[in-house]
Amino acid sequence: MHLLRPLSLFLSGMLLSLGCSKPPASLRYVVVPKALTNPYWFQVEDGMKAAGEKLGVRVEMIGPAQASDVTAQVQILESLIASRVSGLAVSPNDPDGVTSVIDRAVAAGIPVLTFDSDAPKSKRLCYVGTDNYTAGRAAARQLLLYLKPGDAYAILTGSLGALNLNERIRGFRDEIAEQQADLREINLLNCDETTDRALDQMEDLTRATPQLKAWFITGCWATVTPKGAFLNALDQRRDIAVIAFDTVKEELLLVKEGLVQALIGQRPYEMGYRCVEMLHDIVHNQKTPASTTLSTGVDVITAANVDSFLVKPD
Repeated sequence: MHLLRPLSLFLSGMLLSLGCSKPPASLRYVVVPKALTNPYWFQVEDGMKAAGEKLGVRVEMIGPAQASDVTAQVQILESLIASRVSGLAVSPNDPDGVTSVIDRAVAAGIPVLTFDSDAPKSKRLCYVGTDNYTAGRAAARQLLLYLKPGDAYAILTGSLGALNLNERIRGFRDEIAEQQADLREINLLNCDETTDRALDQMEDLTRATPQLKAWFITGCWATVTPKGAFLNALDQRRDIAVIAFDTVKEELLLVKEGLVQALIGQRPYEMGYRCVEMLHDIVHNQKTPASTTLSTGVDVITAANVDSFLVKPD
């Protein structure tokens, strides 16, 4: 969907007020993830740094120490607005919780992008990342390869307020319903995007539910762990199908071991790279985004192609 005329006019005014005449070395772009506790964000950081080096600009990643901390994320954004950064990219912990601070940044002449997770009601200029609804449907199609009518599955998510995770669940459920798969969803658990809590919740429910046949994990919190710890979370069962997200090395090794049947791989490096590139286009090159959404796509990783992902750098 292309930008509406009022937004185009607004952007034109913003571009005139930005430091387009400043040398690139004086520009500072900051990427604000949900937290700094997940190796997924390090892949975003790698892409961000690569773009910064190519463009000759300062780039930083600054985020909350703990996942799902909306207050801390808002405080970070407020501080960055006060310091007059050149541009911001943020992955909202809660879209409603950060909308007003995003709008204040834009009102102050600082262009803001969202990535990984969106805040669609805000004045952000573009969302860069996964089409999470479509990705959730892809996850369901993978799970259906391992289940039969009447089987039971559970969902493990990271934060009940995260739009990207909720969109994955919505897409997953819609695909199950459209396929008329006759499956039973027995629980939806929230691990607050922490690995220890994710593993404990999986183990408790799996042990208490002998009929459980599958897990759908909307992120990578439970799967960025060694084989032994993951088997403990499955109560040593190898008959449970697991579909998760992302392509961190530990996850790929679990696919290799046959403990995870499929990963829906996002492209976090590209998210980081494209955010910096787009902010620089807006600020330095006076180039407005062609669209309000830039999809970075997904990869489906299974035992058939996992080796090709294991040889790629993290």
